[in-house]
Amino acid sequence: MNLSVNGNKSLREIRRWLAAVLSVMLIATTFSSIANAADETVTSIELSYDSWDYNTSTSSLEVFIEDDAVIVSLLAATSSSSTKKDVSASATWKSSNTSYVKVDKGVLTAVGKGTATISATYGGYTQNIKVTSDYVYNSVQILKNGSNAAESYDVSLGADQVFTLSGIKSGSSNENITTNATWTSSSTSVATVDDGTVTLVGAGTTTITAKYKGKSDTVKLVVTSPYKSLALSPKTLLEMDMGSDDQKIEAIATTTSGSTETVTAKATWTTNSAAVATVEDGVVTPVATGQTKITATYLGVSSTIDVVVRTPYQSIKLSPAKEYQLLLNSPDLQITAEVQELSGGSKNVTTQAEWTSSNLNVATVTNGLVTPKAVGTTKITASIKGISRSIDITVFPSVTELKIDKESIDTFPEKSETLPKVSGTTFGGDTADVSKIVKWTVADEKIATIKDSKWTAEAVGKTVVTAELNGLKATFELNVHLTPVKLVPSTKELSVVIGKDSALPTITVVNQDGSQEDVSSKATWKASSDNAIVVNGKVKGLEASKVTLTATYLNKTTTVKAYVEEEIEKLVAEPSSLELYPGKSKSVKVTGYYVSGKKVVLSSKMDWTVSSSTLASVKGSTVKALAVGSGKLTGSYQGKTLEVPITVSPKLKSLTLSDKSLKLSPGASYSLKLQANYTTGNPVDVTSSATWVTSKASVATVSNGKIIALSKGSATIKATFDGKTVSMRVTVK
Repeated sequence: MNLSVNGNKSLREIRRWLAAVLSVMLIATTFSSIANAADETVTSIELSYDSWDYNTSTSSLEVFIEDDAVIVSLLAATSSSSTKKDVSASATWKSSNTSYVKVDKGVLTAVGKGTATISATYGGYTQNIKVTSDYVYNSVQILKNGSNAAESYDVSLGADQVFTLSGIKSGSSNENITTNATWTSSSTSVATVDDGTVTLVGAGTTTITAKYKGKSDTVKLVVTSPYKSLALSPKTLLEMDMGSDDQKIEAIATTTSGSTETVTAKATWTTNSAAVATVEDGVVTPVATGQTKITATYLGVSSTIDVVVRTPYQSIKLSPAKEYQLLLNSPDLQITAEVQELSGGSKNVTTQAEWTSSNLNVATVTNGLVTPKAVGTTKITASIKGISRSIDITVFPSVTELKIDKESIDTFPEKSETLPKVSGTTFGGDTADVSKIVKWTVADEKIATIKDSKWTAEAVGKTVVTAELNGLKATFELNVHLTPVKLVPSTKELSVVIGKDSALPTITVVNQDGSQEDVSSKATWKASSDNAIVVNGKVKGLEASKVTLTATYLNKTTTVKAYVEEEIEKLVAEPSSLELYPGKSKSVKVTGYYVSGKKVVLSSKMDWTVSSSTLASVKGSTVKALAVGSGKLTGSYQGKTLEVPITVSPKLKSLTLSDKSLKLSPGASYSLKLQANYTTGNPVDVTSSATWVTSKASVATVSNGKIIALSKGSATIKATFDGKTVSMRVTVK
């Protein structure tokens, strides 16, 4: 069948619907053919297609490039059925020339102008059909005013162009396909196009293209502006204040011939920041403080001006200035707003400002008057001519009772801290922190003062601090003490007998002014281990170990080592007595015997005292002699004591003989004197106490320092006392 283009066009609409239906059918038949293929034999196949797709004059199917596809079905006759079935989806399809026609499961698509043979194979049978591919139109032509458009046009901005597109087919009348074609502009900054209508946007060159069903045509546009410049008045800067009247900018265009034209109303106006200023037909409206640029554009020329929006005020302040707290049943709060002008003066703008509440459920505000509505927090803001300031408002529930979380506070002069937390009990029994809304007073401002939610200790003493809210009161005691420097325990080590109570050491505090005070009854004690417990001022040992006891008074602590052990039955000292020279030291070892029979060295743990502080001193387990004399060292541990006698003797420094040498005749005698020199500086005659010997008794003898010469010769006489020796030479002639 040889159908005309117009006829084909109407039939194609039907084919679109049929193609969709056939696609669904092909999918369905595919599954059924797979299921039955093993049980049947193909006896023949044939191609099926719409008659309007077949051109009898060319004996071929016709497909058109970029047009709808043509559907060809393959029907198979089988041994198992009298009804032919569609096997298009299962068959093997081929195109003799895919540059002209492509085929996929019987769907034919035109690619290029030409002829191809399409084959379908199924069940050992093959069917062929000739297919001709062509364009819908031989060509398309852009028209202007009904005539073929020129290749190029010189046009001015403001003179929009209208083109149409004609489809040309041999043997047929030309068709207007303007609205069906696809129109594009190579430069949308120069011109845009919609269904042939060209809108000129800016100066430059662009190519307008119209395309339809594989054919296209173009026209070139060279766009120029009828103007060479655009000027604004004012020229460079527009200054405005927030709240001031709108100002107008005039736009004046200069033509290429030199004449001028006011185009304010015709120009396109834009602003870089509508948040700062808006513009319409040249009329500028200030929105917020800041800077923006406003641009006027008209037929290819444009100009820009800087716009600055300032506030007429330096700043704004609110009173109250900081966060504020209200009870739900409190009276309304009046907030005032005051601005400082650029000149330096100030004025009240409470009624002129714009007031807002960030949470209207909590509180509302009108002309600065805040009305509490519900428990919560809101931000109240006052704004005027580009400046604003806010204050946080907290609304608390009504309370029936106040309570301070501390009954008393210990502190020192010049110390300052935040006032304690105050809780309020509501009608329903809940608690709320109302610390920020109570009013504080102090009974004695010589002792302490209150400022900015802090107390400051001024002097030593006690005073009562009171929190008050709507007639409800709560108090705490502030005790100002002398500043402690150090805690000193009466002992640093303590023996604690297992199962028995032992008295704790006394604690003395040394204050900053040098004064001291026994604070044993005020100090608190804590044991580092549960092997010992502190109860009622005593420590009880539970299990043998070393425990650290910590005493705390005010902000100071000190520690004592507690040795939890068995009871000592006996103490033994070694040596049992001490003999020392002045300035010399000696250690005493003390062995303790537990009731169990075990031994322990207690030397350094003993509590030592010396009967005379001038005789000797003791440190740890070491005794140092100080002066000649005698006394005793007494040590105690767990209530057991022992005594060690102390004797301090002067130390011999040297011995001196009355003569260094002697010459005697046989039968003569001579008495020597021996002097002992001590570190104390007092010499002693020890002649009779020394031991005397002679080296040669045949020459001379000696007894108690008396020498008797016997015969000629020489001998050495030696005297020894307290470990030291001195000698002399005797010659007998």
